[in-house]
Amino acid sequence: LDAQTPATTSAPASAAPSAQTQEWKSYSYPEDGFSASYPTKPEVQKKDVPTAVGTFELRAYLAQQGEAAMFVGVCDYGSAVASRDSDTVLDGAQEGAISNVSGHLISGKRITFGIYHGREFEAENDSMHFSARIYLVGTTLYQTLTAAPLGQPFAGTTRFLDSFQLIARVAK
Repeated sequence: LDAQTPATTSAPASAAPSAQTQEWKSYSYPEDGFSASYPTKPEVQKKDVPTAVGTFELRAYLAQQGEAAMFVGVCDYGSAVASRDSDTVLDGAQEGAISNVSGHLISGKRITFGIYHGREFEAENDSMHFSARIYLVGTTLYQTLTAAPLGQPFAGTTRFLDSFQLIARVAK
């Protein structure tokens, strides 16, 4: 069901399909070394993004549920970040993610994902609230993010962000 389709009231809640009770499924992407759970099969998009150290291909795995969006972005910086401090790279990635949506930081903290450094942050712009976790794994930046309209928190945010896992990476 989309956000504009009302659920029927004659069926018991457990029998009526809705965006909230949709079956989440884990999708694996060995070529990018991760898996994550989404309520629908994500669409894959590729685009080149300019950064302070050059232009790189970003592979985005996107899905929507109602007005909320879920996103995993993968970008391999290769030798451009090989000798750089991971915290510096992550700080720049966080700033870039927030500026790309014309947003401002609400809260943020340093996190780890196994042995890897990361950032967890909340940001907003004029219409959307973003919850994100980003990790630097070797020279690859993984960004996990949900976006939902202001004042309408996405119930699946923690479920989605917690579902991200690294898996064995295979050559394309």
